[in-house]
Amino acid sequence: MGFKSFKSKLAFRIFLLALTVGLAVTFFWAYHMWPVTVALAVVFIWQAVELHNFVNNTNRKLQLFLDSVQYSDFVTTFSVDNALGNTFKNLNESFNSVLGAFKDARISTEENLQYLHLVVEHVDTGLVSFDEDGKVEVMNAIAADLLGTRKMRSMDELKKKNPELHKTIWELPVGEKALFHVNENINLSIRATQFTRRGKFVKLVALQNIQHELNAKELESWQNLLRVLRHEIMNSMTPISSLTSTLKMILNEDLTEKENCLELSKDVYDDVQESLGTIESRSKGLIKFIKGYQEYTSLPMPQLKVVSVQQLISNVEQLMLNDFRELGISLNCEFVKKDFQLLVDEQQIEQVLINLVKNAKEAFKDQESKRVVIRSYQQYQYKVIEVEDNGQGIIPEALDQIFIPFYTTKSNGSGIGLSLSKQLVQMNSGNLTVSSEPGKKTVFKLVFS
Repeated sequence: MGFKSFKSKLAFRIFLLALTVGLAVTFFWAYHMWPVTVALAVVFIWQAVELHNFVNNTNRKLQLFLDSVQYSDFVTTFSVDNALGNTFKNLNESFNSVLGAFKDARISTEENLQYLHLVVEHVDTGLVSFDEDGKVEVMNAIAADLLGTRKMRSMDELKKKNPELHKTIWELPVGEKALFHVNENINLSIRATQFTRRGKFVKLVALQNIQHELNAKELESWQNLLRVLRHEIMNSMTPISSLTSTLKMILNEDLTEKENCLELSKDVYDDVQESLGTIESRSKGLIKFIKGYQEYTSLPMPQLKVVSVQQLISNVEQLMLNDFRELGISLNCEFVKKDFQLLVDEQQIEQVLINLVKNAKEAFKDQESKRVVIRSYQQYQYKVIEVEDNGQGIIPEALDQIFIPFYTTKSNGSGIGLSLSKQLVQMNSGNLTVSSEPGKKTVFKLVFS
């Protein structure tokens, strides 16, 4: 209806123009009436201008509408009036309706993008996407932490920082998985997929730290091994101990009651007695030794609660301070950052710190200045507690085995303390690591995410 009205108005104006021209020609050629001809010429010009404005107004509105769509300017509105007829009123209403629909669609798209961005930032998996030129399009905070960098604009930044990791990610085939060891706290599982966006191939890489799962598997393996060892050794040593005790008792009874029937000399008797006593003593010692290790495979589940790290460290300091003063060792606490909290079993973690501080106390030999520091700080999403000493250190060959059960570098050590401490930390969703420079310092780290 609007279009027909527009056609009618346009045809009417063209008709008036033609009529004016006809009258002007008639009055000029037939009657030579110059004043009337001039007047008609003025009317013709006015009608031509009015026709131009009539048509051009529609073009301007259409151009403005298209520009608004092209540049996403959905604030523009078109006045709804019928000054130029119902056609333009309907046209303005249509323009406003279309721009409103575009505006609603854009708002909805932006809300979806914000929602998607929020989801990407809060998932536990690191996500990185980059095109074939290496330009990074998406990178969440978890990915930045796992890669040990800030949010990147180009994969070349990772190439400069960690060439091997860059090569692994860049060359990883789509649909396959790769494992990459970053440090003692981060072992990455890397997966990749690929899609096309704006004519370019885009690679989406998912990064996940599986260190906790690896620690759990390692712990499970050790526990299974220890259960088998305990079962087998106990089954072997218990009857030996019982038989040797019985044999010793029978021998004593025979010697006293049937002395005339024995052909043993006193020296042989003493040797038998000594040997049997040694076997019995050793058997009982081994049984007691193995029972002591039962704690390693039957630890109680952590009773988790929110714990102040500053208060936890202060408790350990107060407990150990007197012993350290008597030995001339300084014990200091450093809180590098504002106090933070952990969701752990307070007694278990406190016991771990006590074990580590006691080990540090025994690490000194002839040093003039003896110092132990308990330090806490936060690094990225990790919360760290360190126990550092400037003792004689640990040789490199021992570092790889120091957390293995029964391994010890001390002549009177059981080899269970550090492995037990590591298990306790892992049960509290953390990790225990060590680094050492022989003759300079040793640092034990409790790392919690």
